[in-house]
Amino acid sequence: MSLGSETHAPSDFRQVAIVTRYELHKHIRSRRIVGMLIIEALVIVLLLAVPPLTGHPYQSDPAGFISNFTGFTSILIIVGAILFAGDAIVSEFQGRTGYLILPNPVKRSSFFAGKVLASMIIMFAVISLYYLVAIASAAGITGGTTILSVYSYALALLYGAAAIGVGYLISSMMKGATAALVLTFAVLLLIFPVVSQVSALAGAPPAWSLSFCGETITDIMQTPYPVDSVQHVAKNFTLNVYVPNVPTSIVVMLLYLVVTMAMALFIFRRKELLG
Repeated sequence: MSLGSETHAPSDFRQVAIVTRYELHKHIRSRRIVGMLIIEALVIVLLLAVPPLTGHPYQSDPAGFISNFTGFTSILIIVGAILFAGDAIVSEFQGRTGYLILPNPVKRSSFFAGKVLASMIIMFAVISLYYLVAIASAAGITGGTTILSVYSYALALLYGAAAIGVGYLISSMMKGATAALVLTFAVLLLIFPVVSQVSALAGAPPAWSLSFCGETITDIMQTPYPVDSVQHVAKNFTLNVYVPNVPTSIVVMLLYLVVTMAMALFIFRRKELLG
């Protein structure tokens, strides 16, 4: 090799691919993927084992059968967002690995994109496996399937992507991995649902809430699709029960995905510059 030759940095696409592969290996080494699959397997086993063990028959309708699975989809997505996004950014600075990687000729945007892509691959794989088992079980037990499960699957993927975005935004703002994980858990599993309930009690549909939009994953399995209603809880008290509109929910989840990712990337860039 001549003295005048230069070593060029990999292309942006190659950089993203390298970071993605590294992140996937990192999650495998940390056994987070294994832990997620164990949780998923336990949910599936319980859903399939509890009815016969308690003497109750399976639902004969494929949509009704699969809706038992979709009722737990949001929980699995939240767990996945916590494990694979909650500390994705902050861990690079807390563990000092970011200071070793980022000074090299790797674009910060490529590094960020690779991490996000790895998180999305894992999340989509977990959701896909869950729905594959649900649909196969429905076909084997009820003797049929339904197109509604495909709609629910698509909504679950979108909700999973939006949850990953929330996790990355929180991770980019925090200084400690533990705090980032706890806050991601609190926001997705507690704050969003609680605020949605308060909004409903106040008579305002919580269409802006990510957790409310995520309810479409199960609602879509019903025919006809449910509508808003009013329940008379006591003599002088009524409760508004709101049902998320599917097109509106899709737009809201897309907005969460785009806005949180854009904000997380902006903060990540500044964090590296100030580091």
